[in-house]
Amino acid sequence: MKKALRIAAAVVCLGLAAFFLLPLTIGTVHIGMLYPAALLLLAALGLLFPAAVGRLFTGKLRPFAIAFSAVLGAAVACILAVCLLIGAAANNAPAADEDVTVVVLGCQVRGDRSGVMLRSRIETAYEYLAAHPDALCVATGGKGSGENIAEGECIRRELVELGIANERIFVEDQSVNTAENMAFSARIIAENGLCPTILVASDNFHQLRASIFAERVGLDARALGCESPWYLAAGYWAREVMALAAAYIRGY
Repeated sequence: MKKALRIAAAVVCLGLAAFFLLPLTIGTVHIGMLYPAALLLLAALGLLFPAAVGRLFTGKLRPFAIAFSAVLGAAVACILAVCLLIGAAANNAPAADEDVTVVVLGCQVRGDRSGVMLRSRIETAYEYLAAHPDALCVATGGKGSGENIAEGECIRRELVELGIANERIFVEDQSVNTAENMAFSARIIAENGLCPTILVASDNFHQLRASIFAERVGLDARALGCESPWYLAAGYWAREVMALAAAYIRGY
């Protein structure tokens, strides 16, 4: 019975590893896919070969095995804790009557049209702007590799196509990362007398990091989160943990 349970658990781990690696089928690869898959494969091996694992903890390698297990366990606990913080930030919605400036964070543009994730952010921002006709918007993002136009300009064009008046949209088209999205948006907000309480239109996983960078430049962030595509979400949540760690280490 125990062996059957171990095999079933190993199959689940292998299935989850494959799920994290699924974006490879569309040419997407990043650290948020790779390290969870590696951890899950390691867990599957431990479940399938418990005797070999047991020998590591009884032989000369025992101190190293114990230290490795402790570090690995602490790392997994930290990852889960950060994911909980990310989830909490994604639920930081504005009050019903709160004045805000909508800030749409840039993402991949394919040619001169939004990619799947940016399109979701644009549609989420549109729904809010259509329901709140007095709200103004900052469209952010510079021009990256393979993009014919800046992400901020793409956001502006597609919001206008959906029916949002061009006069309600301010474009920031120089930033190359989330920190610059916020810093350059803060400048536009200050120069034009816009509300410094912002509503961040981005994926749910992105809200915590966006709010941290917003606070550092004097903005007060609320979340206007959107769901990521199911086959990309898990990897991007895992990548976001690494992005937050990198931002902390670099002092962003």
